[in-house]
Amino acid sequence: MSTSPYRGNGLADTPEEEVLLIHVGLALLGIVIASAGAFWLKGATWLVEHQVLVAAPAEPLVQVPGAAGAGLDVARLAILAAVVAAALVVAASSARHAIARRRQDPA
Repeated sequence: MSTSPYRGNGLADTPEEEVLLIHVGLALLGIVIASAGAFWLKGATWLVEHQVLVAAPAEPLVQVPGAAGAGLDVARLAILAAVVAAALVVAASSARHAIARRRQDPA
């Protein structure tokens, strides 16, 4: 047993281990951010090829940043709005049910 007053955080048992975990986490974050640009370009190209996004020559109504002019036309904007609205309805309904359940079970 350690005589140190440090209690740990569940992952690191000593301050040195905690610093090491912070450094490893920051390095991984940097790697993910650096590779995100390359994945974004490949992903945008894939979305245009599969007609999820409209290509730049078709003059989309809303252009997606970093997609070389590709974007959304009116039909795709309507679909996106419907998906966002459905997600909001599901989230609100889930929150409402969770609140009602907590009020019924005071324990």
